[in-house]
This record gives sequence, C-alpha cells and structure tokens, in this order.
Amino acid sequence: MRTKTDHRFVIDLDPDQVMDALLMVEQMPDWSPSHQDVRVASRDDFGRPKRVYISASLMGRPDRQVVEYTCTENRVEWQVTESSAGAGGKGWFDLAEFEDGATEVWYHSELYLPIPVPGMVLKRSARREGETMISNFIAFVESVTGLQGLGELEAPAESTEAAPYAEPAPYDQAGYAQPGYPQAGYAQRLDYGRNFEPGFGTA
Repeated sequence: MRTKTDHRFVIDLDPDQVMDALLMVEQMPDWSPSHQDVRVASRDDFGRPKRVYISASLMGRPDRQVVEYTCTENRVEWQVTESSAGAGGKGWFDLAEFEDGATEVWYHSELYLPIPVPGMVLKRSARREGETMISNFIAFVESVTGLQGLGELEAPAESTEAAPYAEPAPYDQAGYAQPGYPQAGYAQRLDYGRNFEPGFGTA
C-alpha cells in the first residue's frame, strides 16, 4: 500500500536557521515519532548528510533503513534505498522565505508498506504522524535557536559591557550558493498565512 502526504506551515525564523535544524539529522528522534535512531554514514563535500542509517517504526513494525540524502540551499530531500521490512519512501522539506524573514516549509512524504493495510487507515495514520512531527519540529527548531550558531549570542548577565562578537564555529556554506537551483513548487508565491495547514493524503 502506498500513500503520500503534503503539509505546509510557517516558522517565524529565517530559512538558514530552519535549514541548520533540518541538517541535524542525528537528532530526528527528538521530533519524528517514527525515528528511533539515526546515524550519518557519509556526508557531502559541504558537511551535509548524504548516506544515513535509520532505525524506525512504521505502523508499529520495526525497520532498518539506508536513506540517501540530497541537500541544496533550500531543500533537504531523501529516499529510502534499503529496508529490512521491504518498505520504501521518499520526500523533502522545501523552504521559502517570506518578506518579513519567516520561513514557509513545504513537507512532502511518500510511503510504501508491503503489508495489507486499508488505504484510508494508512492515509489517516500518515497524516496524523505528519502533524505530530511538524508540531515537534517547530518546537525543536525554536529550542536550538541560539545554539550551534543558529542565533545571536548575548553577553553574560554579570558582564558590565557587551562581549565582542565571536563568529560561531565554521561550517562550510560554500556549496549552498547555487543560483541555478530550481525551487520546485514556488514558481508562483502561494501565501498560506501563519496557520498550520493540515496535510492531505492520496493513494
């Protein structure tokens, strides 16, 4: 049985902060209900995840996966290439910036399970899990803002004068500048407002 879901939502942080949080794939169990353990096996030339080993639970069934990541300036895309349970899947997070600096996120996910699950049950389960994941992810992004170079650093409270600004630990961003990268789905601006838009599923 196959299903796919799409969600669009807004985070009141700039795209760079949201992207940095997405690239912390080893912390996905903190916000994704289906991910139990995530380990990066290899990274691309810019330090972004490329091959990832995942222990997951799909509809209550344990699965070990090998997932290939493709990361660009505004998109994190993945595809399951190996699965101990015979499952399959792919998806992406696509980011677009509002004029006020907030970020619209388009989350797309496709899932295949080799078990006889009624279509509506799988759709509802995928939609509910997606909604929970998004709520957890927003909280995760907000929690790490100010860490790992994601936000501004403040001087210690006991200091009588502001400490000089120190650059955060270097992270090679050279590969992010890809002016020719087509941002699929954003050829025309679609303003969904600040409210989370529930996902929809199709078999």
